[in-house]
Amino acid sequence: MSTIARIRPEPVTQTNPANSFARQQLGSERDSLLAIFEPDVNLAVWQRVFAPAIDSYCKVLLEQLKLPLQRMLPIDEIANALTDVLPTGSGKADFIADIQQLADIFGCLMDCPQLGLRLRVLEKPMCPKFHTDHLLCRLVCTYSGPATEWHGGPIARPETTMQLQTADVALLKGSGWEDSQCYAISHRSPASSGKRLLLTLDPVW
Repeated sequence: MSTIARIRPEPVTQTNPANSFARQQLGSERDSLLAIFEPDVNLAVWQRVFAPAIDSYCKVLLEQLKLPLQRMLPIDEIANALTDVLPTGSGKADFIADIQQLADIFGCLMDCPQLGLRLRVLEKPMCPKFHTDHLLCRLVCTYSGPATEWHGGPIARPETTMQLQTADVALLKGSGWEDSQCYAISHRSPASSGKRLLLTLDPVW
């Protein structure tokens, strides 16, 4: 499995002044994702950077992944499934190991046996308007290109729009999260142009 470099020493909590009941937790450690279980947190982010081998393979996928890869898979079969369908290239094993790691983490957190996996190359915004997801929770990771934009408050304003970084692992709380004391996180595809390689994982029971 590839190594992950830590890039920020301390967690950061961002609170939207428009609503003190919602906050977003960002940190450089994997355990930062556990904050999604806090009732007033609607976004938890593990901030990281990729190993060079993963960056190298992302360039391959930007050119060769012509159709979106969309599967519902048992968590322990994800690596084998990706090995069979993804093109050959330097760093492929590291890239697949990284996705398997994220699947293992997310599956453990959500206590689910399967995940809905989507891996796609995007050349234009897929969801250009701020919206919330009508599900429990979604994992999002941009492997290449501009990353997802988000807004902590119930009303999106340009001056308070924030953006994830490439390689960040984000857990987005949706409207299906029960007993939440905050609203689902409002987010959208980045306004900036350029190819993106995007992974999303959804829990399946």
